Amino acid sequence: MILTDLIKQAILEDAPTGDITVSSLFSTSLSQQARLLAKQDGIFFGSDIIRAFLSCYDPAHRITFYVNDGDSLTQHTPICDFESKFDIILLIERSMLNLVQRLSGIASLTHTFIKTLNSPSIAICDTRKTTIGIRSLEKAAVKAGGGTNHRFGLSDMILIKENHLTLLEKQDTLANLDKPITLAKSKNPNLKAQIEIETIDQLNVLSLNAFDYIMLDNFSLHDIPHATTLCRECYPHLQIEVSGNISLKTIAQYRSFDIDRISVGALTHSAPSFDMSLLLI
Repeated sequence: MILTDLIKQAILEDAPTGDITVSSLFSTSLSQQARLLAKQDGIFFGSDIIRAFLSCYDPAHRITFYVNDGDSLTQHTPICDFESKFDIILLIERSMLNLVQRLSGIASLTHTFIKTLNSPSIAICDTRKTTIGIRSLEKAAVKAGGGTNHRFGLSDMILIKENHLTLLEKQDTLANLDKPITLAKSKNPNLKAQIEIETIDQLNVLSLNAFDYIMLDNFSLHDIPHATTLCRECYPHLQIEVSGNISLKTIAQYRSFDIDRISVGALTHSAPSFDMSLLLI
């Protein structure tokens, strides 16, 4: 979704017939300064969002940022000061903050996962478990927090998951799994392919020569070393990813494993909004 369309839809949802409070209290609108403040520690993401909201409703606004996307914030850190008509500020305030708080929350949670894992050789990846309409923004927030983007959607990477394997097994075509992957990649040399497996038996049975990544999904901590050893011995070209209900409480336990990346759906589906406030000054 184009950002300006998203902004207009947000304001239409919040004020379909305007701001009744402001229109009831004030007959004219004067220029007013405002300051956006962080109310907790974390990572900021949303400068383009703030600029876009202001530009949509007041092209003559003025703004000064004190931090950049991806910068660390502490409580009471000023994020930006801006000047606009006060009716515009009050019109866009809630919708703008909702989005910036959401994205800064994602960036902050991603950063916390990376710090807790404390292993520069293992990437923390997002997933497709995103909010409808703002996936590109949420994935950009993950990158701002130091994370790595997994595939954007169904169209840009082959990823064979449990349900695909169930269908292939019913069609008795699992033994020839490499063939359709090789064919698809021959038509698009830049295409990458990944397979998600859930058991050591699958790793022993399936042929994975055509794949670029393997995902060990919901493997126990006990089984991961065995699985990674098999992967490195049989398919040294594969990058190894682990996934499945990995939380801040458990992620440090993956630090010593011979893996390349960890995918964490919680980065986008469970990130708490970052606390910030907008004050007229």
